Amino acid sequence: MTTKPFQGWRVLCAATIGLACGIATVVPASFGVFLGPLRAEFGWTQSETFTALLFITFTSALLAAPVGGLVDRYGARRVVLAGFGFQILLLASFSRLGPELWAYYLRYFLLAVLALGTTHVAFARVITLWFDRRRGLALGIALSGVGVGGFLWPLYAQAMIGAYGWRQAWLLMALAVAALALPVVGLLLRDSPASVGQMPDGDPPRAVADATAAPVEATGIPLAGVLRMPRYWLMVATFFLIGFAVQSVMLHLVPLLTARGLPPMLAALAQSLLFVAVTTGRLATGWLMDRYFAPRVALAFLIAPIVGISLLALGAGGTAALVAALLVGLAVGAEVDVLAYLTSRYFGARSFSAIYGTFYGIYTLSGGLGPLFTARLVDTGEGYPVALTVHAVLLAVAALLLLRFPPLPAKEEPR
Repeated sequence: MTTKPFQGWRVLCAATIGLACGIATVVPASFGVFLGPLRAEFGWTQSETFTALLFITFTSALLAAPVGGLVDRYGARRVVLAGFGFQILLLASFSRLGPELWAYYLRYFLLAVLALGTTHVAFARVITLWFDRRRGLALGIALSGVGVGGFLWPLYAQAMIGAYGWRQAWLLMALAVAALALPVVGLLLRDSPASVGQMPDGDPPRAVADATAAPVEATGIPLAGVLRMPRYWLMVATFFLIGFAVQSVMLHLVPLLTARGLPPMLAALAQSLLFVAVTTGRLATGWLMDRYFAPRVALAFLIAPIVGISLLALGAGGTAALVAALLVGLAVGAEVDVLAYLTSRYFGARSFSAIYGTFYGIYTLSGGLGPLFTARLVDTGEGYPVALTVHAVLLAVAALLLLRFPPLPAKEEPR
């Protein structure tokens, strides 16, 4: 009998491209680039503009777990494709934006409601089911799509704004997402190896004696049980602090650097370089987590962003600012990998998307509160140095919390 080639690598390719085009990448990567043109057009303050992030982050925090439950029940592929359809329509609708702030906020609210399926909540479950022994590396490769997309989207958006204006740039963003994501996800993404008669990692099918064994999808702790576990709340606190600090710097990088006199295209390049570090960080952490205790890996990757944020707080510009952006990107590259990996190892695959959805929601919420906190400080005259100092301290606290993470279950402990 001829054995079919392992389809996990095709699924991994689809997940990588899907994450590169999903709202978790496109929104943070392009938000700062559109900030200047929108404020110039409508006269909005920085705080008013950044309030839009609260609509997408609060809504994502509320809906991530329910959407994860849908993925657990119905599979990722249908949820992902529907999410991309809505995302494309909503991105195109920004081209018709008027001066009403409520209409601006509504679009970000609807992105969270209708396009949350294009995020890690769906794709991380797919990778967890297709890979076991190489799960860390597979997650790293898939989630590096966020880094690749984050590198390309700011440059693409800035180039389109410069050539055609911000309204046409939104339409061209929507068209690019449609051309890249829909055909790849539609053709290559499969919910689980069981759906095509295969096993995780391409292992041979179970022997007849093992035929009644529980499938990978059925093992693990339900969400209700997880919520009673101290390790769950330790993870919530740790990754909330990391998200609050790191995403604040990521989303404020372009306005921060342009305020210091850098040309918009060079500031967009700094944003793109940050996502280069995201790619490097995610590939490195994924490979290391298969070999070493994941919280220690995350701890190691927090040192560089603390240094990078400190450089920005001290007024770094030019080449020093580009270096600082690279250092901050290493933390963005580490956190989501580690969070997905630990969710699968601590709690299993049975309710993975629902459990991971709660973490993703909390992390997304922190990514709305942190940038708004920074914007308020800037608008009140405190300036970026004070906000950046606070973020460096929060990362140091998160590093201490990582030291308190318990060992993985014995059968899952990396060698």
